[in-house]
Amino acid sequence: MRTTIFVIVILFCSLHLHAQRQMDQKMIEEIKSKKVAFLTDQVGITSKEGEKFWPVYNQMDKERYDLMDKRRDLEESTDDKAIKSEDYYRKLANEIVAFHVREGKMLEEYNVKFLSILPAEKVVKLYRSERKFRSYLMQEMRKKDDDKGKK
Repeated sequence: MRTTIFVIVILFCSLHLHAQRQMDQKMIEEIKSKKVAFLTDQVGITSKEGEKFWPVYNQMDKERYDLMDKRRDLEESTDDKAIKSEDYYRKLANEIVAFHVREGKMLEEYNVKFLSILPAEKVVKLYRSERKFRSYLMQEMRKKDDDKGKK
């Protein structure tokens, strides 16, 4: 009997985790599509420009996310309570800064690519619109949190 209950609990938990991952992936895809629509509208990207621009932008976005993810892992590596040496933290600080430098160089490279696809004015609008989208997204998330709190 205990074994059966244990199996049912494990099965339920694994199904819950699977559903959570699918929901997270669905939410990510929804955010990406909102971002594309937002940037397209704000920057004024034409369909002809979009054919060349979006594959390059999506590649940059993926590379940027991968770098941020690795940097976050480094930053969170100090979450365990083990005492570490000054040398450890010095090395970690340098590695974290190196990720910021790599991200900056990557953005420089993509800036050149964007300028070869879009007029300079639209590239500047792109950078401003990315910031606006992050603000918009944060407002939407706060609104959802507030709505959940009221229920």
